[in-house]
Amino acid sequence: MNDQRFIGSLTGLRFVAAATVVVGHGAPSLARGALPELIAQVSSIGMTMFFVLSGFVLWLNYAKRFQSQSLRSALREFMIARLARLYPMYVVVVLSIVTFLMIVRGVSAPSLGFILTMTQAWFPVQNGTMLVAVVPPLQHLWSISVELFFYLLFPFVCLLFSGVDKLRTMIWIALANILLFAMTIIAFFTWGERVLQVIAPSLQHGGMQWLTYYSPFLHLSQFVAGCLAAMIYQNRAEAAIGSTERSGVAIMFYSAAAGLACSPVLLFLEPRLPGWSFSIELAVCLLEIVGFSVVFLGTSRYGHGRWLSSRALVIGGECSYSIYLLHPFLIRLAMLGKSEDPGALELMLRLGLFVAIATAVAWVTYALIEAPSRSWLRKAFRTRPPREVLHPKSG
Repeated sequence: MNDQRFIGSLTGLRFVAAATVVVGHGAPSLARGALPELIAQVSSIGMTMFFVLSGFVLWLNYAKRFQSQSLRSALREFMIARLARLYPMYVVVVLSIVTFLMIVRGVSAPSLGFILTMTQAWFPVQNGTMLVAVVPPLQHLWSISVELFFYLLFPFVCLLFSGVDKLRTMIWIALANILLFAMTIIAFFTWGERVLQVIAPSLQHGGMQWLTYYSPFLHLSQFVAGCLAAMIYQNRAEAAIGSTERSGVAIMFYSAAAGLACSPVLLFLEPRLPGWSFSIELAVCLLEIVGFSVVFLGTSRYGHGRWLSSRALVIGGECSYSIYLLHPFLIRLAMLGKSEDPGALELMLRLGLFVAIATAVAWVTYALIEAPSRSWLRKAFRTRPPREVLHPKSG
């Protein structure tokens, strides 16, 4: 396996995830009707992809440090690297938007402390409003808050799995994680409203949406699934691949891709089939966590999806974080044409333009802000950048 090709494919996947979110958020703003409603559902698929991919990449880059270095040293390097990756561009966006709202529109930002500390998704309510929605232009930053939650738990995940070295054990833990995920979903939807009435009685609207989507608690299994998929990859990466194994994984890979492609359709049908709503929600959640785990393994170890390492996708993946942060503020630039109700072709052209604009602007901010600030912070704190691929164990 070519390590550079593998890293390229992971970076390309980051762009795919970012573009999926951009398209999903852009469709309802650029057109009306059933088609944009269907396309809008892909954004939640993109978010799950981010969370599983985050676990996969963090495990490859940092798990060995937590298992071989002192906890203090590994934790210091990890947190500085992660904050250098997230915070500079994040704080630029937050302060720019808040300044604009206060000066131009005369609107305050009462939750600014939560937003600046990236904790807005951890708590349900402020003054009767869902906390992540108190400043609407910054609502999409909830996922960055969820990422910080993952970062704080990651050292414990590394220590928990530090003694696991057998492939069979990894697979059983991965299956147990999926089962726990399903049980958590059932528990949240069964008792969630009653719990929210106790812990957040002032939250009249959006409580279940916070609990089941915006809060980090239900997404934790997705992140752990990425970690476990990376463990399996490391365990098998140096072993020879037999023809039966290759054929079996190919079937699993394309079945997973097909299942993921069907997920937006199921989410689109969910409100139209109220009797099947919970079943669809559970099926989609399980499709996503299993599907992305299989896709990342198939891409990394077995060479599927080589197109993901193309130069264009790698460039897009490098600036995917800026794409995500900036895309809600660029939507008006894609509103070309006189029609407020464009046809399918015009909608696709608008969405393509939106992705292109977001990527171009993000590349500029990546080059001017994100990459230089990350490099400066690492040098200031004298930390090493992570190795992209760790040498896996065979067996």
